[in-house]
Amino acid sequence: MNRVIILIAYIAAIACIPFSAAYPVAYEASTLHNSVSRSETVTNLFFERWDKIQEKESYLDWYGKINWVNDFKISTVDAAGVKRTIPMELVRTYGSITINYPVIGGYEGADWNERLSGKRKKETAEEEAGTGAFGLWRPKNLIAGFTASGFHYGLTRSEKINRGAAGSETVTDYKYTQFFDDIFALSLLYLPYFYVHGGVIVNNQIEPNSDGTMSYTDSSNLKFRYFMASNLLSFFNLNTTTSQSELESFELGIEVNKAAALFIHRIHPAVPQLTITAKKLNLFNDEPYDAIWVESAAGKSDTMPDTAKERAALYTLSFLVRENLLNYVFIDLCAELQKPSKTLVDKRTSRELHFAALRETYVSISYNFLGNRANDGYLLCLSGGISRFWDPAIPVHRKKGTGYYLHGGFGSLSLSAPFGGIEAKGIYNYAPELRKLVETADKFAVEGSVYISL
Repeated sequence: MNRVIILIAYIAAIACIPFSAAYPVAYEASTLHNSVSRSETVTNLFFERWDKIQEKESYLDWYGKINWVNDFKISTVDAAGVKRTIPMELVRTYGSITINYPVIGGYEGADWNERLSGKRKKETAEEEAGTGAFGLWRPKNLIAGFTASGFHYGLTRSEKINRGAAGSETVTDYKYTQFFDDIFALSLLYLPYFYVHGGVIVNNQIEPNSDGTMSYTDSSNLKFRYFMASNLLSFFNLNTTTSQSELESFELGIEVNKAAALFIHRIHPAVPQLTITAKKLNLFNDEPYDAIWVESAAGKSDTMPDTAKERAALYTLSFLVRENLLNYVFIDLCAELQKPSKTLVDKRTSRELHFAALRETYVSISYNFLGNRANDGYLLCLSGGISRFWDPAIPVHRKKGTGYYLHGGFGSLSLSAPFGGIEAKGIYNYAPELRKLVETADKFAVEGSVYISL
């Protein structure tokens, strides 16, 4: 199974291959060791990609992303037992490949270019405007699909080697724990009545050997989770993730505009699209990597047995508003509220932690220089955004200040065509990225992505 996971990561993400290390170390981490949080990250990436696949009505989709975080300083313990801070580089790679097969019917369009450009979809929407938006009573196809996707976290560092008269050289060697999160999923789409995705999430953690080498078939922490994501009548979403013993996350979402279209003859396209999502996530488990204790700090330590650990869930309620202004300007506005199920105590102060009601908020704006070509599937977008994010682990990882929240933003340039696209992005403390990995607080990241969709 491990070899299959690594092979998929190679094909889908062009993942980096970590090799030798000088010595095994321990380091401070939060999200990185939390497989519950990492599972949420990889499933969210899966959902984001599938939104694009369904929008483009693709039969084949390949997507790859690589993210570099420089100056990723972590606390380590060297071979002499001395704790020191070492500047690192974090490389994260994500990739996915999806293959869809039309069991009954197929996507509409005279040819693949017309189908991918969206021309036929626009005409169909206009034809169906008098019978209720989205044509809910006109099933058009039955599509079966398979997706393999993976997310790899790799820590690296550069060292200068002095070779005397021969000079010096700089080498980058991969070390420390390597993390792989993979999804293998089957999908069934009977549009527009429903779609369902179901599969397995494989969380894999590999530690360096005592001699510093890496054995990728020798997992130190291999976990399996199962997920299901479904949509009914285009507007009602239900997503769940389970471990072998319990339900770890449960999410309900409503796409308000599509729900209203069941009863309203026609909704003007300029009306912003609103999505409301409620979620429960079993996030806090008294683990050593958690920044908080559940209920109380009395008698607790990082070495206590699992039977003594207490757990708490995080409840969230999010509102996402999206606006498209004549295919030239695209605006996203998101706000997420939060509330823990139990009292939580900050490990640093041993005092009760008062959770902020607002966990995350961000706004992003994109300008499409090819606005008149958007209906043909061509976009050249310059994008930017700002955000605010609150998390109990932020004081542990931020470089300056002591608060539990950070402001940040991003800038990007992307080019999309009917058959594929590319994007380059710069990120600093942007909320959607901090929730993926809070260790990136106060660290600049560069990201590139590419996709092919047919």
